[in-house]
Amino acid sequence: MQDLEIRQATELDVEAVRQLFVGSYGRHYRYREFYDDYWLKKAIFSDNYLVLVATRGEQILGSASITFDVGSYTDLQGEFGRLVVHPDARRQGIGSRLMDARLQFARERLHFGFVHGRTVHIHAQHIAERYGFQSIGFLPQKSLFSERESIVVMGQLFRSARALRRNNPQIIPEVFPLAAKTLSNMGLPNDARVIEDALSYPMDQAYELTELTESGIPYLLRIERGRLKRRQVFGNMMLSYGYFALQAGEAQYLVASQEDTIVGAIGYVFDQVGKTIQIIEIIDVDNAVAGFLLRELDRRAREELDVAYAEVAVSAYWPRVQRTLDQLGFSPVAYCPSAVFRGTERLDAVRMAKLYIPFDVGHIDLLPSLQEIYEIVMRGFLEKRTGIKIDDFTRSVSIFKGLTDAQLRMLSGICKVVSYQSGDVIFSQDEINYNLYMVLNGEIEIRMGEREIPVGNVLAGDVLGEISLVEGLPHSATAVAAQESRLIMMSSRDFEVLIQRYPRIGMTVMRNISRSLGEKLKTTDLTVTQLLPASKN
Repeated sequence: MQDLEIRQATELDVEAVRQLFVGSYGRHYRYREFYDDYWLKKAIFSDNYLVLVATRGEQILGSASITFDVGSYTDLQGEFGRLVVHPDARRQGIGSRLMDARLQFARERLHFGFVHGRTVHIHAQHIAERYGFQSIGFLPQKSLFSERESIVVMGQLFRSARALRRNNPQIIPEVFPLAAKTLSNMGLPNDARVIEDALSYPMDQAYELTELTESGIPYLLRIERGRLKRRQVFGNMMLSYGYFALQAGEAQYLVASQEDTIVGAIGYVFDQVGKTIQIIEIIDVDNAVAGFLLRELDRRAREELDVAYAEVAVSAYWPRVQRTLDQLGFSPVAYCPSAVFRGTERLDAVRMAKLYIPFDVGHIDLLPSLQEIYEIVMRGFLEKRTGIKIDDFTRSVSIFKGLTDAQLRMLSGICKVVSYQSGDVIFSQDEINYNLYMVLNGEIEIRMGEREIPVGNVLAGDVLGEISLVEGLPHSATAVAAQESRLIMMSSRDFEVLIQRYPRIGMTVMRNISRSLGEKLKTTDLTVTQLLPASKN
């Protein structure tokens, strides 16, 4: 295609570029800005975008772009996006020529580049893979087109990004499988250090909350400048860009105050069309403020805003913020090596996400090279979704009465859901089981004595095995599923490890168990008295 020319777009190309998107995607493309002549003109003139067109004579046959404002001004990041070819000119190598031109530009200007590829087809995945992009993430149900679609993330490093990368990121265990696979895919050493005992930030302290006004910016900037080493969240905007720049980017900030003194803020962008939230910045005087702000934004997303998907990019060297998000129900969905500039080094970033809608990725189309990353993310996401259900359930369990939300999430993290069919034995009399069970749904029959005479039923919300959990003693009865049932199980070993770290949880649970056992003994005394003579016959 010697007659094909690739060049930067000009103002005169706006109408033709818009028609490319209309011809390719119809009138209902998710990214409506590409249908807006005014926005396209601004993008062509903006330093935040590179817009290329492929022309043959006077005809524009394709377009592609790189977006630079996906990170801080100094991060040298770029998203390779919105490659479109006229339907009548496909399979002529135009997409490849546009990708060549973008890569040439990236090798001169960028350190970290990435592609968001749709999963309803593999066209973008094929092109990205052919040009050296590697699988680094999978974003379940992130984008809204005609319906919600999942997105694959593929990345590539340029120039001195490898040499400048800071070694030995510190990550929580939940992040490690994704980090290990991504580092391998990118040809980097797996030097991540797993911090198993990372604590979440405190989330129980209360502060006054207001929306950001221009008068509050100087106070927050003083906090921010006093804690420059504490950049734990990576976004494409920062308070230091100025009030008008934040307004133009539709950024919102929740400001936390204590005794009329501003102590922190959390910044985010809420896309009301796509129903997504992107957290862009946290400013705080201490960990308690950060924990409160993250918890409060999560609550608002869940209860007040019509949010389907939330995402945040956090430092891979800050395990406590990773653990805090984990406790709030976020899962790692992408690992981005050497993605962010910090002083003289480049840092790895972990993208973590949470769904507020039913989890259903539906049918997806993936290249074989993306399958393993997909399975890692999906496994973690499914486990997290189970954890959220456990967390909601544990609020109603009597032995957990008095625990804070953060403490309940810690308990949820050591629980798992087990299923039983009708007639299955959960534990037997005189057996040492060492597990506590909470009935999620179904019905459990309790039997006692050699003849296993039924003495009662346990329903959803009730607890089994308290004595074995606390004392390690044999069970005094047999528990059998009276129908298909699902139980939440917690092992005594995991419980002991948890309460060694958090003694207050242990004290509260033990006190509640004592009360629960007292109530059970009162209600079962008569049954046991009647049972004993019968068991001797």
